[in-house]
Amino acid sequence: MVNPALKTPEGESAYASASGTAKSDSREDQKTPKDWTIHRPQTEKAEDPPPKPMYQVLLDHVKSMWNASASAVQLDQVNNQLNPPLPVSPSDLPGVLAKEALVYTPHTVKKTENI
Repeated sequence: MVNPALKTPEGESAYASASGTAKSDSREDQKTPKDWTIHRPQTEKAEDPPPKPMYQVLLDHVKSMWNASASAVQLDQVNNQLNPPLPVSPSDLPGVLAKEALVYTPHTVKKTENI
């Protein structure tokens, strides 16, 4: 070491921080055994369960929509039973067709007997 400021402490080696040192090799030796003839059981990996199939997701969505619409109809029915709607006269409704009479009056048919 040329520069005394870069001098390493007494307990450390000069190249301790460099990769590929003897220390890191000894750690790797402990992790992976060199004898490939010995059969060691592998650690079991916890597999994620497979995702739900698309048809199941769609059926669940349709079921939830069906239940939501049924509850909305039920709420409306209960609300109508508790507070019955007031009858509306046709003259109060907007538009011309609502105010017209919807009763059919048949015209008299002239019969000819000379046929």
